[in-house]
Amino acid sequence: MAAYDDLNGKRIATISVISIVVTAVTVLAVQVLYFAMAGYVDDQKVQSSSYLRQNRVLADQAEEISKYGVDPETGKITVPIGEVMKKMAAQASDEPTSDEA
Repeated sequence: MAAYDDLNGKRIATISVISIVVTAVTVLAVQVLYFAMAGYVDDQKVQSSSYLRQNRVLADQAEEISKYGVDPETGKITVPIGEVMKKMAAQASDEPTSDEA
């Protein structure tokens, strides 16, 4: 007599499981698509970008650094002559002369 009120439990469970699987697969597919597109956009940005100002600053810094240092082949120390002259003049003025002593 109450046949129209009975629920089909198997059908409800089957549709629920299928819905969960379809939702999970859709979420994973959207994630894969998103990260693939994000990688493509990042690659395009890198290829189309210009680093003129940064490269100019880097070249200036490399040139400035190359003025100083030790030559690995000869072991000679390279220092700008202007700085050495200033230091030697300062040392000479600090040292007492033989007349003062």
